[in-house]
Amino acid sequence: MQRKSLSSPKNEKELNLVTEIIKSGRYFNEISLSYLKEMLRQGELVSLNADEYLIREDHPKPPELIVLLEGSLAVTSQSLFIMRLDLPGDVVGEMSIINDDPNPFADVIAEENSKVVIFPNHLFKVKGNDTKVSVAYLMFSHILAEKLKQTTAQFLLNKNVRTQEGTLPIIGILDPDKEYRTSIKTILANEWDKARVVEFGSYKKFIENQQKNNFDFLIIDPENFTGGFSRKDSIQILIEICCSHFSPILVVSKYCNKEENRRFLAGLSVTDFLSKPFSDFDLKHIIAKIRKDHYLHKELEQVEITADTDRLTGLANRRRMDEFLEAMVTLYPGEQQPFSFIIADVDHFKHYNDAHGHQMGDVVLASVATIFKNRVRRGDLAARFGGDEFVVILPKCGKMNALLIGEKLHTAIADEKFPNQEQQPLGNLTCTFGIATFPEDADARELLLKKADDCLYEGKERGRNTVVAAEPD
Repeated sequence: MQRKSLSSPKNEKELNLVTEIIKSGRYFNEISLSYLKEMLRQGELVSLNADEYLIREDHPKPPELIVLLEGSLAVTSQSLFIMRLDLPGDVVGEMSIINDDPNPFADVIAEENSKVVIFPNHLFKVKGNDTKVSVAYLMFSHILAEKLKQTTAQFLLNKNVRTQEGTLPIIGILDPDKEYRTSIKTILANEWDKARVVEFGSYKKFIENQQKNNFDFLIIDPENFTGGFSRKDSIQILIEICCSHFSPILVVSKYCNKEENRRFLAGLSVTDFLSKPFSDFDLKHIIAKIRKDHYLHKELEQVEITADTDRLTGLANRRRMDEFLEAMVTLYPGEQQPFSFIIADVDHFKHYNDAHGHQMGDVVLASVATIFKNRVRRGDLAARFGGDEFVVILPKCGKMNALLIGEKLHTAIADEKFPNQEQQPLGNLTCTFGIATFPEDADARELLLKKADDCLYEGKERGRNTVVAAEPD
């Protein structure tokens, strides 16, 4: 482990480079370069070799704040993976500073050759009678606020993955070995009889058909999956596909025999592991735990859904849409992925209301809402924006995919048989759609809304019943 002070004048060029890199991080991008540079002067640049420990759980030491510059760090406790730091500006160690605890809560180990900047505990101390605080203390407060903001935003996104009340939980089994699939299915039939089980004997079939179900629990053996990449990369791709369902994942595989493989899977959000061959008791125990957590989560979910739902349409209400969009704008700059925003308006809805009455108008709105609800992906948010306007927010969705989804919604509404639709000015009841993508079209919440709204009105000027996407300035 090599340490180097960043306060030396001869290291000014390196300090400028470090400042620029860390400022790109999600917790530091709103801090001015001068303040950040002043804080970094008080830190040490530390170079780590792969598999080198920065902190050991059983080795007491003064608390330190650690900021990643490059590479990747794994945080583990009692050999269990907790989290990975792999983006410049990622932070660990703040809780030990708050608690002033010399006993580390976890191990921090370099997964590859890495560099970090370390700040000693004393920089963040403020005496009770002090009227001024150091730049380091100010930055530390900002980091804590940003981490809380990010955590809250992630929670708001995760809670969007919900199932309708009364639907049976769906459990997917992906295992090329038919004997093991049969054994697992038999145990599920006894331990979770109110669940629907979907079997996949091939990886190709699972990948092609997995979006047909919103899985509440996945049991998989990824060991023999080959996606045209290295074994590790192929397994990572398969797990990431499974993670798109935002459900617990149990890996039952010989791959779990090695601790390093379990550590790797834990870093990919795998919930539980079981080595083959397994005992029935062990599998029953894990299923019982997942089942209990599932129904507890559903009870809490229903309370939240009531507060977040538009009564007429059953879609998310405006309040829920606003908090979801705010969470997206908070997280996605760090995620470095796009998301898309679709706004739709029922064409000539006032004409329909005036001709057939508000009760029939409400029937139309509820029917349009059902189409939206049934044709968006799990994790997307469909909401009633107000009146006859609807919104769909599409996480991890670029412009081309958003256009495809918009066209499918547009076609489904045009094909629906609404009462008295032939009396509409266009001879049918239709919708016009506007689409904008973050950050391609806008990197701020209000601007994204305006871009999509401008596209909606452009569609109306073209004659309605169309889908219009924003074009780069």
